[in-house]
Amino acid sequence: MGFLSPLALFGLFAAAIPPLLHLLARKLPPVVPFPAVRYLSETERKHSRRLKLRNLLLLFLRTLLIIVIVLAAARPVARVPFAGSHEPAAVAVIVDNSLSSGAVVDGRRVLDGIVDQARHVFDRAGDDDRVWLVLADGIPRRISLQEARAVVDTLSPWPMRLGISDAVRVVAQSMAGDPLPGHEVVVLSDLQATAISADVAGEAARPAGARVLVWAPPPLEANRGIDSARVEPHVWSPSGEVIASLGGSESRPAAVRLSVGDRDIARSVGSSADQVILSGSTNQSGWVVGTVSLDPDELRGDDVRVVAIRIAPPAAAAVGPGAGAFVAEAVSVLQQSGRARIGDDVTFSDRLARGVTVLFPPADPAMVGAVNRTLSARGVRWQFGAVVTGEWQVSGTVGPGARSTVYQRRRLRGDGAVLGRVGGEPWLVRDGNVILVASRMEGDWTALPVSAAFVPFLDFLINRVAGTPAWIVTAFPGEVVEVPAQAQALLGPDGPVPIPGNGHVAAPLARGVYFLQGAGADTIGAVEVNHDPRETVLAQAPSNVVRNTLGGDVQVLSAQGLDRELFSGARRADLTGGLLLLAVALALGEFGLSSAGARRESS
Repeated sequence: MGFLSPLALFGLFAAAIPPLLHLLARKLPPVVPFPAVRYLSETERKHSRRLKLRNLLLLFLRTLLIIVIVLAAARPVARVPFAGSHEPAAVAVIVDNSLSSGAVVDGRRVLDGIVDQARHVFDRAGDDDRVWLVLADGIPRRISLQEARAVVDTLSPWPMRLGISDAVRVVAQSMAGDPLPGHEVVVLSDLQATAISADVAGEAARPAGARVLVWAPPPLEANRGIDSARVEPHVWSPSGEVIASLGGSESRPAAVRLSVGDRDIARSVGSSADQVILSGSTNQSGWVVGTVSLDPDELRGDDVRVVAIRIAPPAAAAVGPGAGAFVAEAVSVLQQSGRARIGDDVTFSDRLARGVTVLFPPADPAMVGAVNRTLSARGVRWQFGAVVTGEWQVSGTVGPGARSTVYQRRRLRGDGAVLGRVGGEPWLVRDGNVILVASRMEGDWTALPVSAAFVPFLDFLINRVAGTPAWIVTAFPGEVVEVPAQAQALLGPDGPVPIPGNGHVAAPLARGVYFLQGAGADTIGAVEVNHDPRETVLAQAPSNVVRNTLGGDVQVLSAQGLDRELFSGARRADLTGGLLLLAVALALGEFGLSSAGARRESS
């Protein structure tokens, strides 16, 4: 219970007026010492009791009438399970305009239904309510009702993914300090099962005290999309392949195309869960953008994926003394398959050569000092150190060599670009035109030479590390990713963006290929920004999974149920009208009772 005009309650002091008048008007019947009236005493006692009862009832009615009129003037409001108004409340609205909201159901986008529900929530909110808005980027925004309406009216599906569990937790924490009663979080989403994460469940998902109202969306159609696409080999010369993985739940096959510019260079057919190989060639050179696309379906946002393709002749490779038999055999395979030319642009050896040298530790330990002196004379800041043994896995930007097992290595001392690490220490490094590998390519040093990744690893060193760089980094919109150490800027929509010293950069929000620039503004790689493949899976989470995952006071409601429960924690009714009707009834009752008494006395 509360009052909109509490100062009017001082009028309750007026309720003391009827009792005071009643006390002042009291008169004792006169004592008449006349024996002849004694026979009337019994009749007088009966009449006196009736008169007292009527007067007490009139006193009660008049006092209650004043109290009711004063309360009506104070405009009382009370929480009730019905009524259209409510006390000021804090409400957060999560509008999931992620990529999957662009799916079309019965000729209408899911996002259109989400926006309709959001408008209804804002229409129910009052100017005294505090509103938070969360979109697909997961950022809570404290916003006015007018601004919130303007935002949702212009929304479109964004090429990103929203984690509902994280969004509920973050926005509930943001509004936890607000003193207004009735904290509510309204979730408007297509409720993809992949967006309802169980990583944060139960009461840990959000602070206590916030009600979570989840709108139950219409069922979604079956869908297919492109989950991934990668270029093989990394540098085309001038032909190559793009391997596309299809996802979703649609089993019917669809046409898949690879386009460069306005021209399709490869076609194939595939269904969900298929890997499709698109072989093509182009007469262009340098960096080009390829587009892998499907026939459009009910969700068109996941039917396209972009790839960066580097087109250049393969580098020429040679094997020098001390590189080892495994290296010599693998380079020969690359030359015969056209992945490397015969020449000495790149030399594999345990001695420095002219041009680019991929340098392994010398087979003769006595030669380590001489090799280190030669490195210093050439200005290379790296040197070979002592041998250490153990068992580690390779990590870093080492291409197919990642996760290979290393048993023996020489510690690398110095400064420069670190491309791969073992046990947290440098294993593959570069300074200028010299690339140092801490292990020899032999079985007692590493398992890499006897693995299927060895030939692709040498291809990686020839054509991506030692030759013209062709670094490819994949990212989702807005994701923070690590780029190669050689990259100095990312060529974004508005021009080059410098890359911080930690080598991490936020991917642009729009799908596309964004090129990495090195020294002299040379293009050394690209960042491919595409949708998260989890957006392709439109299967919805059951209501019990939503409740169990979000935890606590969570309700999954239809549109009618959402309208009924919205602001129920702060819903109120104005009791003024009812009190005025009661006052009229009391006044009529008092008038009738007093009139009847007057007629009886006159008779």
